[in-house]
Amino acid sequence: MATFTVSIPKDLKKKMDAHPEINWAEYIKQRFEIRIKELKKFEELKNSGKI
Repeated sequence: MATFTVSIPKDLKKKMDAHPEINWAEYIKQRFEIRIKELKKFEELKNSGKI
C-alpha cells in the first residue's frame, strides 16, 4: 500500500482529536474512493455526450 501524507492546520487537528471514535485515515480513504467514482461517472457522461 502506498503512503499519502497530508498537512493540516493545527486548529483542524484539534477538532479531529476531539473525535477519537473516528478513524480519520479510513474516512479519508473512503472519501477518495467515492470521489474517484464520481469523477469516473462524470467522464463517462462527458464522453458519451450526455453532458
